[in-house]
Amino acid sequence: AHFVLTTLVLIGGIGLGLAHPAVRPAGRLPAPIGKEGLLHGMNTLVIQVENGETAPVHSVASGLDYPGIGPEHVYLKDQGRTKYETVSDEECINAFFTLSRVEGIIPALESSHALALAMREAKKRPYESILVNLSGRGDKDIDYVAEHYGFGPKE
Repeated sequence: AHFVLTTLVLIGGIGLGLAHPAVRPAGRLPAPIGKEGLLHGMNTLVIQVENGETAPVHSVASGLDYPGIGPEHVYLKDQGRTKYETVSDEECINAFFTLSRVEGIIPALESSHALALAMREAKKRPYESILVNLSGRGDKDIDYVAEHYGFGPKE
């Protein structure tokens, strides 16, 4: 993506979900992107508990239930190009319902984490543009969301 090569501010959302208490950050501190470790034969950053074991992770978005950090994210972090912040399941679900109702776009739960972070950032940057990359389709998540969260807040 061309925007990666620019000077734009890049912010990534990490699904906080039900992270293991040993790795769950307090409040909205910058997210722990992991410690160097081996996972599935790859040396990368891994969410770990204190003794170095891979931490159990959980997110409302099944695509984020993975304790390893992808190589492009590690590279961008190492270059000082991006910062990462945690996004709770509740924030994710609220963003899912907001975009669905306001724009008629049903985002994937994975992308809803980015939306929640963008909504948070928009309050701090009311006159700046924010680009959100929506990947995937939210229609795959509708049954899960309806079963666990209903149909969203009443208007």
